[in-house]
Amino acid sequence: MCGVAAGACNGAINVHWSNGSDISDINAKFGAQHTVTGSLGLIFAAIFAKSVSTMNSHSLWLLYFALTAIHIFGNVKCLQLVSFDYLNTDRMAIVCDGYLDRIQRGEDADKVVVDDPKTVSFQEPLLFFPRRKLLPIRVGVSFDSLVRLCKMDKDAIQQAAKDIEDDKYVVGLGKDCISISISDSASPIDRAKAYFYATVLRKVVLMDESLKLTSAVHDAVEDVVQRLWPHFERSVKRANWDLSKTELATEGYEVSINAAM
Repeated sequence: MCGVAAGACNGAINVHWSNGSDISDINAKFGAQHTVTGSLGLIFAAIFAKSVSTMNSHSLWLLYFALTAIHIFGNVKCLQLVSFDYLNTDRMAIVCDGYLDRIQRGEDADKVVVDDPKTVSFQEPLLFFPRRKLLPIRVGVSFDSLVRLCKMDKDAIQQAAKDIEDDKYVVGLGKDCISISISDSASPIDRAKAYFYATVLRKVVLMDESLKLTSAVHDAVEDVVQRLWPHFERSVKRANWDLSKTELATEGYEVSINAAM
């Protein structure tokens, strides 16, 4: 399990390090480095095992846990040095929340520059523990789930289908979560805009809970998104993020709208 997970992560990291150069060259160097360090590791492990063979079990377990903690700490620090230039779900949440917080403090929307990849890499959580948030955002839900969670009537369903066809996404506000359904033709930028819309919607609702019960909340949020999105897009580009490579974790559903003949 560890080897499979490490191999999957190494693939993405090697692509990041290649930065437009030949990925096969990076993989070859990585393989050679791994062979050398693995060989040296076996030698030192054998010497170490022999040197601690006379220690009592209590001291040996303490040494084991101490070395394991140092190993994990070193890996965490190394991963924080890898500054991916695209937005996943956690990075998108950090960037969107930071941008909107600065707008709320009165900063000019066109002059705000969001945190760059290097800064966000130290804020991004590396452990996959569930994070409890008010109104969590669910990305890539099925259209059926969207209708059920948001308790849509016939008119609302028709409007949602139209939004998916026109905007490539639709965001619904439910009792316990915000749901996003995405078109199968949505681009990475469309997905980023959908998450930005959901983040604005969450902030608006959490500021005034009474808006959650009104249908006008989407009209208000739509106006805010249309006004702020061009500024946000320029801001993330100035911070060296690449929106064209956005990769959000989804629940696996994409919606296809077929016009009735």
